Formats: sequence, structure tokens, C-alpha cells
Amino acid sequence: MNVDLEYNYEDALKRQGRSQQEVDAIRNLVSYYSQVPKCITDKQLLLFVDSCGGVEEGAKVCKLYYEIKSKNEEHFKNRDPEHPKIKQCLAHQDYFYLPNTPNGDMVIFHRLSSSRASDYNFDEAIKTFFMTIDSCLQKNGPRDGCIFLFDMKGVGLMHLTRVNISSIKKFFQYLQEGIPGKLRAIHVLNVVYFFDKIMALIKPFMKAEILKNLHLHSSNMDMEKFYNECIPKSCLPNDFGGECESIFELHKKHCEEFKRLRPFFLAEEKQAHLELDKCDKINLESELINENERNFKNISIN
Repeated sequence: MNVDLEYNYEDALKRQGRSQQEVDAIRNLVSYYSQVPKCITDKQLLLFVDSCGGVEEGAKVCKLYYEIKSKNEEHFKNRDPEHPKIKQCLAHQDYFYLPNTPNGDMVIFHRLSSSRASDYNFDEAIKTFFMTIDSCLQKNGPRDGCIFLFDMKGVGLMHLTRVNISSIKKFFQYLQEGIPGKLRAIHVLNVVYFFDKIMALIKPFMKAEILKNLHLHSSNMDMEKFYNECIPKSCLPNDFGGECESIFELHKKHCEEFKRLRPFFLAEEKQAHLELDKCDKINLESELINENERNFKNISIN
């Protein structure tokens, strides 16, 4: 199952200062991991090489990426843009990615469009957000960083009753350890008065470097300062004084983009959930044996 990403491979190699030799090297490393599909493409591998610290670290993240996908089916299975649950999610929430910043960072936006808690499905929201990240990566290719922009307008206390600790943990594990992208910053706009309760839920699962790059902004924030220090006008919807179209128009276009990318999502899901064939099972057993041998050698006998 071949997954075709749209970004220009040669341009990305040159832009990010990477080489085909590095991509070949990571392919060799991940070939020993049964979790990684044998049909993974060079374009997919380049994402891991560039955004995860080089070949060796990229291979580790690639392995974890597919492990997470296989274990967390509530977030990575049935990712069909035409699925009723996905369509319902898109009907009540806004998702899209914005133009890259002058520094080369991707910007991904999310907020509620319906303030009714009954319209909010936490796991489907996570799934759709992850799909939005993937749609951005497959179009833009590897970039220097990724910025998440969350608007809390419309979020109420009742929305907290719709979340669960297990999914929060899985959400942050993927963002911090599995995603083939460099998480630059998280900006939260229109922070609600009960954000301390939200922090109590999410903080146990956030690494120190992510907490350091979490930026909270009140509804009366200094927008000019935000443009100069965080995200420029050229990368923001006009709802926030930016130069892009409105949130409504951007989300509408992104929904159409989702429909167009349906073959990509279906192919990527099938690729990530291929059952182990005989050769894969042998590789898995060999991998476990080698890991046990390494662990045994590291044991110090007092």
C-alpha cells in the first residue's frame, strides 16, 4: 500500500539540508522494526529524518509512531473524512492549517464552532486534529517547526465532563514522542477562567520543554505584541486582525481539502494497520531477542 504525499521531495531535501543517503540510512534502520510498514515511502521517512534529530533518533520515533497508531485505534482508525462521526466533528468544530511563518514554522488552528458540550466528542476531536496535522505535513513536507494555535472561545465547564484521562495521556504522548514534526510552541487564545482545572488534567502528561513553550493569552491581550513576538498577521485569520481569510472560510476550505484527501487517509490507515506476515513475525521475534540480549548485557552484577 503506497501512501503518496504531495510535497516536493527534491525541494524539501534541499530546503532542509538533508540527503538521499540519510533517507536510505533510516530505511535500513527501520527495516528491522516489524512495526514499520515495509512499503513506507522516502517522503514519509524524510519527515522523521528531518524533524526528529537525524537518522538514529528519527528511526526510533518512526517505530513509536506506528506503535502508537496500532495501539490507539480510537484516534487512528476509521479516519475517513466521509465517516459520520468525522463529519459531525467538522460540523461543530473548526480545523485548518495556516500559511507558514517567515521562520518556516507550520501553524495549525483549532477551536469549537458550537459551544454545546453535547456536540463535543473528545476522541473524535483528537482524531480530527491528528488528521489535520497529517494533512499539513503531507502538503508542506518537513519544516523547521510546528505551532499549535487553540482558541478557547465557547469552551465551558461542561466540556470537561466530556474528556477522559486515558485519551489526554495518549494525545500528549503522540504530540511529544510520536509526531514527525518539531513542536515549536502551543498558543492558547481566550483562556477561560477555569484553566487551572484544565492544567490539573493535562500537566501530568506534559514534558518540561512543552510546558515551557505553552503560552496563554487572555481575551484582552495585546495583539500587536502577539504579532511581533508569536505569530505574524500574515499567518492569522482576519478574526484576529490577521491577513488571512475568516475562520469560517478557512474551515470551509479545509473541509473540502479533507474530502479531496480521502484516498490519502484511507491508504495511510491501511498502510499503518497491515497485519504481520510470516517475515514480519520472524523479524519481530528477532527484534525481541536482540533487545533482551542488550538488556542482559547492561545488567551490572554487584
